[in-house]
Amino acid sequence: MAQSMFSIRERAGRGPDVLRVLSVGAMLAALSAGVVHAQEKPAAAKDDNLYEHVMKARKAAGTDLMHHFYHRCFVDPNYTGTIAKLRKEAAPMEPLKVFDQLYFLGQNGVSSWALQTSQGIIIFDTLNNPDEAKQYIEGGMAKLGLDPKQIRYVFIMHEHADHFGGAKYLQEKYPGLHLAASAIAWQNMPTANRGAGLMPKHDIDVADGQKFTLGDTTLTFYSTPGHSDGTISTIFKVTDHGAPHVVGFFGGMGSPNTAANRTKIIASFKRWRPLAAAAGVDTLIANHQGQDYSVENLEFLKVRHPTDPNPYVLGKDAYQRYFEVQTECTYANLVRHE
Repeated sequence: MAQSMFSIRERAGRGPDVLRVLSVGAMLAALSAGVVHAQEKPAAAKDDNLYEHVMKARKAAGTDLMHHFYHRCFVDPNYTGTIAKLRKEAAPMEPLKVFDQLYFLGQNGVSSWALQTSQGIIIFDTLNNPDEAKQYIEGGMAKLGLDPKQIRYVFIMHEHADHFGGAKYLQEKYPGLHLAASAIAWQNMPTANRGAGLMPKHDIDVADGQKFTLGDTTLTFYSTPGHSDGTISTIFKVTDHGAPHVVGFFGGMGSPNTAANRTKIIASFKRWRPLAAAAGVDTLIANHQGQDYSVENLEFLKVRHPTDPNPYVLGKDAYQRYFEVQTECTYANLVRHE
């Protein structure tokens, strides 16, 4: 490069001024082109990397999970305040029996679930606040013929206020129930966004790999950080008109907003897949409707016949591919931002 610059100066010195100007201009243009080209290389590499993960996710989605692919790879990370927001705005939904033992309680933005056992009821998550706990959990259980006094455990799947906001109310009204969350979730709840004044009394810590048995039902819990540091997930058995199924409830899947949390949730997805495969998980539920499409699924359940498939049952292969989609789309989001 030094030799090239010397030659330009030498030629410019022997010729007219206009040649000198043109030569210097040519040199600057060449240098500028080199800088632009150098900047374009990382951008092109980034685009290639993004494309690779998006196409891996698309392949894993097949035709049956394409709506999950679009939601996780594009809608949720890119349109959080517009398209994705529509699934997070509160609006009433009717409670519904989803499996022989499992019931949906909640509104169209966030879910609570009731699992009936031979010795009482287990609740997963408690919605945003006491009013929602009254309306959707207590009120929903009454509509479904379930008695809130039979609640024995309430599991908080992660420490965001839209999942523990009604816990303090239920804890104080029904002293026979136990609240359970990960130790990290208990630690983080007091500083949760929109959680001021909603903190329940610390009760049970849920450890990684821990089993809880209530009557005829056993749940196994795992630590799955990423969406939050204290996220837990669980696997348990249900039946649908007598047919056995295994539910995998991953406790927090919304797009993390930092590189560290994206990396954590990718690791959790990778760990979760073999755990779910070993347990024979074939059924997906979640605590937000954008993750399991509960709005659509529940509407179908209202009109289906007993011989029709249950939309929450993906099948063992599709359940595994669902989390491959989640993984690759999170990789893509990591590339976008980092």
